[in-house]
Amino acid sequence: MNRPDHGRSLTSCLFTGMRRFRSSLLALPLAVGALAALPDTAARAADGPSLLQLGLFQKEGDAWWAWDSLRRRSPDLADGLSPAVVPLDARRQGEGVALRATAPTGLDVASLCRRMLGAGFGCLVLDAPPPPSPAQSAPQALAQAPEIKPPSDSAQLAPPRPGNEAKPDVAITYPPEAARTMAAIEKTGRRKGRLGAVIPDTALDVMPATLKEEGWNLCALTFDDGPHRVVTRQILDVLNREKIPATYFPVASVAENQGEVIRDFIAAGHEIGNHSLTHADLRAMDPEAQRHEIAEANRILRGFGANPVLFRPPYGRYTPDLLAIAREESMSPVLWTVDTRDWQVRDPDRIVQHVKTEAGTGSVLLLHSTYPSTLNALPRVIAAMRAKGCEFVTLSEWIERMHQIATPATAMVPTLVKAGAKTVDTPLRAAN
Repeated sequence: MNRPDHGRSLTSCLFTGMRRFRSSLLALPLAVGALAALPDTAARAADGPSLLQLGLFQKEGDAWWAWDSLRRRSPDLADGLSPAVVPLDARRQGEGVALRATAPTGLDVASLCRRMLGAGFGCLVLDAPPPPSPAQSAPQALAQAPEIKPPSDSAQLAPPRPGNEAKPDVAITYPPEAARTMAAIEKTGRRKGRLGAVIPDTALDVMPATLKEEGWNLCALTFDDGPHRVVTRQILDVLNREKIPATYFPVASVAENQGEVIRDFIAAGHEIGNHSLTHADLRAMDPEAQRHEIAEANRILRGFGANPVLFRPPYGRYTPDLLAIAREESMSPVLWTVDTRDWQVRDPDRIVQHVKTEAGTGSVLLLHSTYPSTLNALPRVIAAMRAKGCEFVTLSEWIERMHQIATPATAMVPTLVKAGAKTVDTPLRAAN
Protein backbone atom coordinates (compact mmCIF):
# COMPACT_ATOMS: atom_id res chain seq x y z
CA MET A 1 0.00 0.00 0.00
CA ASN A 2 1.24 3.50 -0.76
CA ARG A 3 0.55 6.48 1.41
CA PRO A 4 -1.79 9.02 -0.19
CA ASP A 5 -0.17 12.06 -1.77
CA HIS A 6 -0.29 14.90 0.76
CA GLY A 7 0.90 17.45 -1.76
CA ARG A 8 -2.61 18.01 -3.12
CA SER A 9 -4.13 21.45 -3.30
CA LEU A 10 -5.48 23.00 -0.11
CA THR A 11 -9.00 23.06 -1.55
CA SER A 12 -8.88 19.35 -2.38
CA CYS A 13 -7.61 18.50 1.07
CA LEU A 14 -10.36 20.54 2.73
CA PHE A 15 -13.10 18.86 0.73
CA THR A 16 -11.63 15.42 1.37
CA GLY A 17 -11.30 16.21 5.03
CA MET A 18 -14.92 17.34 5.32
CA ARG A 19 -16.07 14.17 3.59
CA ARG A 20 -14.05 11.92 5.87
CA PHE A 21 -14.55 13.87 9.07
CA ARG A 22 -17.56 12.00 10.38
CA SER A 23 -16.83 8.59 8.90
CA SER A 24 -13.20 8.44 10.00
CA LEU A 25 -12.09 11.07 12.49
CA LEU A 26 -15.07 10.65 14.77
CA ALA A 27 -15.10 6.90 14.25
CA LEU A 28 -11.61 6.60 15.71
CA PRO A 29 -12.27 7.85 19.25
CA LEU A 30 -15.82 6.52 19.40
CA ALA A 31 -15.43 3.15 17.71
CA VAL A 32 -11.95 2.16 18.77
CA GLY A 33 -11.32 4.34 21.79
CA ALA A 34 -12.44 1.78 24.32
CA LEU A 35 -10.72 -1.11 22.55
CA ALA A 36 -7.72 -0.94 24.86
CA ALA A 37 -8.88 -1.58 28.38
CA LEU A 38 -5.30 -2.09 29.40
CA PRO A 39 -4.59 -4.54 32.23
CA ASP A 40 -2.96 -3.15 35.36
CA THR A 41 -0.11 -5.56 34.83
CA ALA A 42 0.90 -4.03 31.51
CA ALA A 43 4.67 -3.72 31.37
CA ARG A 44 6.12 -0.28 31.92
CA ALA A 45 9.24 1.01 30.24
CA ALA A 46 9.48 -1.92 27.85
CA ASP A 47 12.94 -3.30 27.22
CA GLY A 48 12.34 -3.40 23.45
CA PRO A 49 10.18 -1.62 20.89
CA SER A 50 6.41 -2.01 21.32
CA LEU A 51 3.67 -2.19 18.71
CA LEU A 52 0.50 -0.15 19.16
CA GLN A 53 -2.75 -0.55 17.22
CA LEU A 54 -4.47 2.81 16.80
CA GLY A 55 -7.59 1.73 14.94
CA LEU A 56 -9.24 -0.43 12.27
CA PHE A 57 -10.52 1.10 9.04
CA GLN A 58 -12.16 0.09 5.79
CA LYS A 59 -9.70 2.07 3.62
CA GLU A 60 -6.00 2.89 3.79
CA GLY A 61 -6.64 6.59 3.20
CA ASP A 62 -8.93 6.75 6.23
CA ALA A 63 -6.21 5.21 8.39
CA TRP A 64 -3.65 7.80 7.29
CA TRP A 65 -6.20 10.56 7.87
CA ALA A 66 -6.61 9.34 11.46
CA TRP A 67 -2.82 9.35 11.93
CA ASP A 68 -2.59 12.91 10.62
CA SER A 69 -5.40 13.92 12.98
CA LEU A 70 -3.44 12.52 15.93
CA ARG A 71 -0.31 14.41 14.87
CA ARG A 72 -2.22 17.69 14.45
CA ARG A 73 -4.34 17.53 17.59
CA SER A 74 -1.90 15.84 19.99
CA PRO A 75 1.62 15.99 18.57
CA ASP A 76 3.11 15.01 21.95
CA LEU A 77 1.28 11.65 21.77
CA ALA A 78 2.53 10.92 18.24
CA ASP A 79 6.10 11.99 18.97
CA GLY A 80 8.59 9.16 18.37
CA LEU A 81 6.02 6.73 16.91
CA SER A 82 6.62 5.13 13.50
CA PRO A 83 3.24 4.55 11.78
CA ALA A 84 2.27 1.87 9.30
CA VAL A 85 -0.96 0.68 7.71
CA VAL A 86 -1.31 -3.08 7.31
CA PRO A 87 -4.11 -5.21 5.83
CA LEU A 88 -6.29 -7.19 8.21
CA ASP A 89 -5.92 -10.10 5.80
CA ALA A 90 -2.78 -10.00 3.67
CA ARG A 91 -4.24 -12.59 1.29
CA ARG A 92 -7.36 -10.63 0.35
CA GLN A 93 -8.00 -7.05 -0.69
CA GLY A 94 -10.92 -5.07 0.72
CA GLU A 95 -11.01 -6.77 4.13
CA GLY A 96 -10.01 -3.60 5.98
CA VAL A 97 -6.74 -2.28 7.39
CA ALA A 98 -5.18 -1.56 10.77
CA LEU A 99 -3.30 1.61 11.70
CA ARG A 100 -0.28 0.60 13.77
CA ALA A 101 2.70 2.39 15.21
CA THR A 102 6.03 1.17 16.57
CA ALA A 103 7.01 2.81 19.86
CA PRO A 104 10.69 3.29 20.73
CA THR A 105 12.52 1.21 23.32
CA GLY A 106 11.96 2.29 26.90
CA LEU A 107 8.67 4.12 26.31
CA ASP A 108 5.93 3.52 28.88
CA VAL A 109 3.38 2.30 26.32
CA ALA A 110 0.68 1.55 28.92
CA SER A 111 0.76 5.17 30.07
CA LEU A 112 0.85 6.42 26.47
CA CYS A 113 -2.23 4.38 25.56
CA ARG A 114 -4.14 5.70 28.55
CA ARG A 115 -3.27 9.25 27.53
CA MET A 116 -4.43 8.53 23.97
CA LEU A 117 -7.72 7.16 25.25
CA GLY A 118 -8.16 10.21 27.43
CA ALA A 119 -7.59 12.44 24.39
CA GLY A 120 -10.28 10.58 22.43
CA PHE A 121 -8.08 8.34 20.29
CA GLY A 122 -7.79 4.56 20.12
CA CYS A 123 -4.86 2.55 21.40
CA LEU A 124 -4.16 -1.15 21.92
CA VAL A 125 -0.78 -2.64 22.90
CA LEU A 126 0.21 -5.58 20.67
CA ASP A 127 3.25 -7.83 20.67
CA ALA A 128 6.53 -6.08 19.89
CA PRO A 129 7.70 -6.18 16.24
CA PRO A 130 11.28 -6.20 14.99
CA PRO A 131 12.71 -2.67 15.38
CA PRO A 132 12.44 -0.62 12.17
CA SER A 133 15.32 1.31 10.68
CA PRO A 134 15.54 4.83 12.20
CA ALA A 135 15.65 6.32 8.70
CA GLN A 136 12.36 4.74 7.61
CA SER A 137 9.61 7.03 6.42
CA ALA A 138 5.97 6.07 6.92
CA PRO A 139 5.63 4.30 3.50
CA GLN A 140 8.92 2.45 4.12
CA ALA A 141 7.76 1.39 7.56
CA LEU A 142 4.64 0.00 5.93
CA ALA A 143 6.73 -2.37 3.84
CA GLN A 144 8.41 -3.64 7.02
CA ALA A 145 5.22 -3.80 9.10
CA PRO A 146 4.43 -7.17 10.66
CA GLU A 147 1.72 -9.12 8.91
CA ILE A 148 -1.33 -10.21 10.85
CA LYS A 149 -1.02 -13.95 10.52
CA PRO A 150 -3.89 -16.40 10.81
CA PRO A 151 -3.87 -18.70 13.81
CA SER A 152 -2.03 -21.89 12.96
CA ASP A 153 -4.24 -24.94 13.33
CA SER A 154 -3.06 -27.80 15.48
CA ALA A 155 -1.88 -31.04 13.95
CA GLN A 156 -4.90 -32.66 15.61
CA LEU A 157 -7.38 -30.81 13.39
CA ALA A 158 -9.93 -32.97 11.67
CA PRO A 159 -8.85 -33.42 8.03
CA PRO A 160 -11.00 -31.49 5.56
CA ARG A 161 -13.58 -33.52 3.75
CA PRO A 162 -13.05 -34.06 0.00
CA GLY A 163 -14.01 -30.93 -1.88
CA ASN A 164 -13.96 -28.85 1.32
CA GLU A 165 -10.51 -27.30 1.18
CA ALA A 166 -9.74 -24.26 3.30
CA LYS A 167 -11.69 -21.21 2.13
CA PRO A 168 -10.65 -17.55 2.38
CA ASP A 169 -12.27 -15.42 5.07
CA VAL A 170 -15.61 -14.13 3.82
CA ALA A 171 -18.39 -12.63 5.91
CA ILE A 172 -21.79 -14.25 5.43
CA THR A 173 -23.91 -12.27 2.97
CA TYR A 174 -27.36 -11.45 4.31
CA PRO A 175 -29.94 -11.02 1.51
CA PRO A 176 -32.39 -8.10 1.55
CA GLU A 177 -35.24 -10.22 2.86
CA ALA A 178 -33.13 -11.01 5.93
CA ALA A 179 -34.02 -7.57 7.27
CA ARG A 180 -37.70 -8.49 7.18
CA THR A 181 -37.01 -11.80 8.92
CA MET A 182 -34.99 -10.12 11.66
CA ALA A 183 -37.65 -7.45 12.17
CA ALA A 184 -40.33 -10.14 12.47
CA ILE A 185 -38.26 -12.00 15.06
CA GLU A 186 -37.83 -8.86 17.17
CA LYS A 187 -41.54 -7.97 16.90
CA THR A 188 -42.59 -11.46 17.99
CA GLY A 189 -40.01 -11.43 20.79
CA ARG A 190 -41.36 -8.21 22.26
CA ARG A 191 -44.80 -9.77 22.39
CA LYS A 192 -43.62 -13.06 23.92
CA GLY A 193 -41.32 -11.69 26.61
CA ARG A 194 -37.65 -12.38 27.25
CA LEU A 195 -37.66 -16.17 27.46
CA GLY A 196 -40.13 -16.60 24.63
CA ALA A 197 -38.03 -14.37 22.40
CA VAL A 198 -34.93 -16.51 22.88
CA ILE A 199 -36.51 -19.99 22.87
CA PRO A 200 -38.94 -20.04 19.92
CA ASP A 201 -40.79 -23.22 20.95
CA THR A 202 -41.21 -22.60 24.67
CA ALA A 203 -44.59 -22.38 26.39
CA LEU A 204 -43.09 -20.20 29.14
CA ASP A 205 -42.83 -16.46 29.45
CA VAL A 206 -40.90 -13.88 31.47
CA MET A 207 -41.75 -10.22 30.99
CA PRO A 208 -39.34 -7.33 31.70
CA ALA A 209 -41.53 -6.15 34.59
CA THR A 210 -41.00 -9.50 36.32
CA LEU A 211 -37.26 -9.23 35.90
CA LYS A 212 -37.24 -5.77 37.45
CA GLU A 213 -39.29 -6.99 40.40
CA GLU A 214 -36.82 -9.83 40.92
CA GLY A 215 -33.80 -7.53 40.54
CA TRP A 216 -32.70 -9.88 37.75
CA ASN A 217 -30.45 -8.43 35.09
CA LEU A 218 -28.43 -11.21 33.50
CA CYS A 219 -27.36 -10.43 29.95
CA ALA A 220 -25.70 -12.55 27.26
CA LEU A 221 -23.46 -11.59 24.37
CA THR A 222 -23.75 -13.99 21.45
CA PHE A 223 -21.71 -14.01 18.23
CA ASP A 224 -22.61 -15.72 14.97
CA ASP A 225 -20.66 -16.77 11.85
CA GLY A 226 -16.98 -17.14 11.06
CA PRO A 227 -14.46 -17.70 12.40
CA HIS A 228 -12.66 -14.87 10.62
CA ARG A 229 -8.94 -15.53 11.06
CA VAL A 230 -8.25 -11.99 12.31
CA VAL A 231 -11.43 -10.32 13.55
CA THR A 232 -12.79 -13.29 15.51
CA ARG A 233 -9.56 -13.71 17.43
CA GLN A 234 -9.46 -10.01 18.29
CA ILE A 235 -13.07 -10.21 19.51
CA LEU A 236 -11.94 -13.07 21.74
CA ASP A 237 -9.13 -10.85 23.05
CA VAL A 238 -11.61 -8.10 23.96
CA LEU A 239 -13.92 -10.56 25.75
CA ASN A 240 -11.04 -12.02 27.72
CA ARG A 241 -9.65 -8.63 28.63
CA GLU A 242 -13.08 -7.48 29.84
CA LYS A 243 -13.58 -10.83 31.67
CA ILE A 244 -16.93 -11.43 29.98
CA PRO A 245 -18.20 -14.93 29.15
CA ALA A 246 -19.95 -15.14 25.78
CA THR A 247 -21.57 -17.72 23.51
CA TYR A 248 -20.15 -18.19 20.03
CA PHE A 249 -22.03 -19.85 17.15
CA PRO A 250 -19.45 -20.57 14.40
CA VAL A 251 -20.25 -21.97 10.97
CA ALA A 252 -18.82 -25.48 11.24
CA SER A 253 -17.53 -25.77 7.66
CA VAL A 254 -15.45 -22.62 8.28
CA ALA A 255 -14.42 -23.58 11.81
CA GLU A 256 -13.23 -26.97 10.54
CA ASN A 257 -10.04 -25.36 9.24
CA GLN A 258 -9.56 -23.03 12.22
CA GLY A 259 -9.67 -25.35 15.19
CA GLU A 260 -7.19 -23.34 17.25
CA VAL A 261 -9.50 -20.35 17.67
CA ILE A 262 -12.38 -22.65 18.71
CA ARG A 263 -10.10 -24.28 21.29
CA ASP A 264 -9.07 -20.85 22.56
CA PHE A 265 -12.71 -19.82 23.05
CA ILE A 266 -13.30 -22.99 25.04
CA ALA A 267 -10.12 -22.61 27.11
CA ALA A 268 -11.15 -19.07 28.07
CA GLY A 269 -14.49 -20.30 29.44
CA HIS A 270 -16.74 -19.25 26.57
CA GLU A 271 -19.55 -21.39 25.21
CA ILE A 272 -19.66 -22.84 21.69
CA GLY A 273 -23.03 -23.34 20.02
CA ASN A 274 -24.17 -24.90 16.74
CA HIS A 275 -24.91 -22.56 13.80
CA SER A 276 -25.21 -25.34 11.19
CA LEU A 277 -22.62 -26.77 8.83
CA THR A 278 -22.92 -24.35 5.90
CA HIS A 279 -25.15 -21.43 7.03
CA ALA A 280 -27.72 -22.24 4.35
CA ASP A 281 -31.43 -21.50 4.71
CA LEU A 282 -32.35 -24.83 6.26
CA ARG A 283 -36.07 -24.39 5.68
CA ALA A 284 -35.58 -25.26 2.00
CA MET A 285 -33.89 -28.60 2.78
CA ASP A 286 -35.47 -32.00 3.27
CA PRO A 287 -35.45 -33.42 6.82
CA GLU A 288 -32.38 -35.61 6.29
CA ALA A 289 -30.36 -32.69 4.94
CA GLN A 290 -31.44 -30.56 7.90
CA ARG A 291 -30.36 -33.27 10.31
CA HIS A 292 -27.01 -33.59 8.52
CA GLU A 293 -26.39 -29.82 8.86
CA ILE A 294 -26.88 -30.03 12.62
CA ALA A 295 -25.24 -33.40 13.32
CA GLU A 296 -22.17 -32.79 11.14
CA ALA A 297 -21.64 -29.37 12.74
CA ASN A 298 -21.73 -31.04 16.15
CA ARG A 299 -19.21 -33.65 15.03
CA ILE A 300 -16.74 -31.02 13.85
CA LEU A 301 -17.08 -28.81 16.93
CA ARG A 302 -16.84 -31.73 19.34
CA GLY A 303 -13.60 -32.69 17.63
CA PHE A 304 -12.17 -29.41 19.00
CA GLY A 305 -13.41 -30.08 22.54
CA ALA A 306 -16.73 -28.21 22.38
CA ASN A 307 -20.00 -29.61 23.71
CA PRO A 308 -22.71 -27.71 21.80
CA VAL A 309 -26.16 -27.81 23.40
CA LEU A 310 -27.61 -24.71 21.73
CA PHE A 311 -28.65 -24.49 18.07
CA ARG A 312 -29.19 -21.14 16.36
CA PRO A 313 -30.72 -21.53 12.87
CA PRO A 314 -29.00 -19.51 10.13
CA TYR A 315 -30.64 -16.11 9.56
CA GLY A 316 -32.99 -16.95 12.45
CA ARG A 317 -35.15 -18.86 9.97
CA TYR A 318 -36.84 -22.06 11.04
CA THR A 319 -39.93 -24.24 10.81
CA PRO A 320 -41.55 -26.35 13.53
CA ASP A 321 -40.11 -29.45 11.86
CA LEU A 322 -36.59 -28.02 11.93
CA LEU A 323 -36.89 -27.24 15.65
CA ALA A 324 -38.14 -30.78 16.26
CA ILE A 325 -35.11 -32.21 14.46
CA ALA A 326 -32.79 -30.00 16.49
CA ARG A 327 -34.28 -31.31 19.73
CA GLU A 328 -34.01 -34.89 18.48
CA GLU A 329 -30.29 -34.14 18.02
CA SER A 330 -30.14 -33.06 21.70
CA MET A 331 -30.02 -29.35 20.84
CA SER A 332 -32.02 -26.46 22.33
CA PRO A 333 -33.06 -23.98 19.58
CA VAL A 334 -32.28 -20.35 20.47
CA LEU A 335 -32.61 -16.88 18.97
CA TRP A 336 -32.03 -13.49 20.71
CA THR A 337 -33.85 -10.46 22.13
CA VAL A 338 -31.84 -7.64 20.48
CA ASP A 339 -30.39 -7.76 16.98
CA THR A 340 -27.59 -5.18 16.96
CA ARG A 341 -27.90 -5.01 13.14
CA ASP A 342 -24.12 -5.08 12.84
CA TRP A 343 -24.55 -7.38 9.82
CA GLN A 344 -26.52 -4.61 8.09
CA VAL A 345 -25.15 -1.22 9.12
CA ARG A 346 -21.39 -2.05 9.45
CA ASP A 347 -21.07 1.18 11.48
CA PRO A 348 -19.74 1.13 15.08
CA ASP A 349 -21.61 4.29 16.14
CA ARG A 350 -24.96 2.98 14.90
CA ILE A 351 -24.38 -0.42 16.51
CA VAL A 352 -23.67 1.17 19.90
CA GLN A 353 -26.59 3.60 19.63
CA HIS A 354 -28.97 0.74 18.79
CA VAL A 355 -27.80 -1.18 21.87
CA LYS A 356 -28.25 1.88 24.09
CA THR A 357 -31.77 2.38 22.75
CA GLU A 358 -33.07 -1.19 22.48
CA ALA A 359 -31.21 -3.32 25.03
CA GLY A 360 -32.30 -3.49 28.64
CA THR A 361 -33.01 -5.83 31.50
CA GLY A 362 -32.15 -9.42 30.65
CA SER A 363 -31.15 -8.83 27.02
CA VAL A 364 -29.53 -11.40 24.72
CA LEU A 365 -27.57 -9.53 22.06
CA LEU A 366 -26.95 -10.84 18.55
CA LEU A 367 -23.56 -9.81 17.11
CA HIS A 368 -21.29 -11.25 14.43
CA SER A 369 -17.65 -12.30 14.66
CA THR A 370 -16.59 -11.33 11.13
CA TYR A 371 -16.89 -7.54 10.85
CA PRO A 372 -14.20 -5.02 11.91
CA SER A 373 -17.04 -2.61 12.74
CA THR A 374 -18.39 -5.07 15.32
CA LEU A 375 -14.93 -5.41 16.86
CA ASN A 376 -14.62 -1.63 17.04
CA ALA A 377 -18.05 -1.28 18.65
CA LEU A 378 -17.68 -4.15 21.13
CA PRO A 379 -15.94 -2.32 24.02
CA ARG A 380 -18.58 0.41 23.94
CA VAL A 381 -21.38 -2.17 23.68
CA ILE A 382 -20.00 -3.81 26.81
CA ALA A 383 -19.72 -0.46 28.59
CA ALA A 384 -23.29 0.47 27.61
CA MET A 385 -24.66 -2.82 28.93
CA ARG A 386 -22.69 -2.50 32.15
CA ALA A 387 -24.14 0.98 32.59
CA LYS A 388 -27.56 -0.67 32.46
CA GLY A 389 -26.52 -2.95 35.33
CA CYS A 390 -25.92 -6.09 33.27
CA GLU A 391 -24.24 -9.16 34.72
CA PHE A 392 -22.83 -11.10 31.77
CA VAL A 393 -23.30 -14.88 31.53
CA THR A 394 -23.26 -17.48 28.79
CA LEU A 395 -26.54 -18.07 27.00
CA SER A 396 -26.91 -21.52 28.57
CA GLU A 397 -26.68 -20.02 32.05
CA TRP A 398 -29.07 -17.25 31.04
CA ILE A 399 -31.67 -19.83 29.97
CA GLU A 400 -31.27 -22.03 33.04
CA ARG A 401 -31.61 -19.14 35.45
CA MET A 402 -34.48 -17.62 33.48
CA HIS A 403 -36.41 -20.87 33.90
CA GLN A 404 -36.27 -20.39 37.67
CA ILE A 405 -38.63 -17.40 37.46
CA ALA A 406 -40.59 -18.38 34.34
CA THR A 407 -44.36 -18.74 34.32
CA PRO A 408 -46.62 -20.66 34.16
CA ALA A 409 -44.87 -22.95 36.64
CA THR A 410 -46.98 -25.94 35.62
CA ALA A 411 -46.10 -25.63 31.94
CA MET A 412 -43.91 -28.16 30.23
CA VAL A 413 -40.38 -26.69 30.37
CA PRO A 414 -38.04 -27.36 27.41
CA THR A 415 -35.06 -27.89 29.70
CA LEU A 416 -31.59 -27.17 28.40
CA VAL A 417 -30.10 -30.42 27.17
CA LYS A 418 -26.98 -31.90 28.75
CA ALA A 419 -24.39 -34.04 27.06
CA GLY A 420 -26.12 -37.06 25.56
CA ALA A 421 -29.53 -36.21 27.04
CA LYS A 422 -32.82 -35.76 25.20
CA THR A 423 -35.20 -32.85 25.81
CA VAL A 424 -38.87 -32.91 26.63
CA ASP A 425 -41.12 -32.48 23.64
CA THR A 426 -43.04 -29.19 23.69
CA PRO A 427 -45.58 -27.52 21.44
CA LEU A 428 -43.78 -25.82 18.55
CA ARG A 429 -44.53 -22.31 17.38
CA ALA A 430 -42.80 -20.37 14.62
CA ALA A 431 -41.75 -16.78 15.33
CA ASN A 432 -41.57 -15.71 11.70
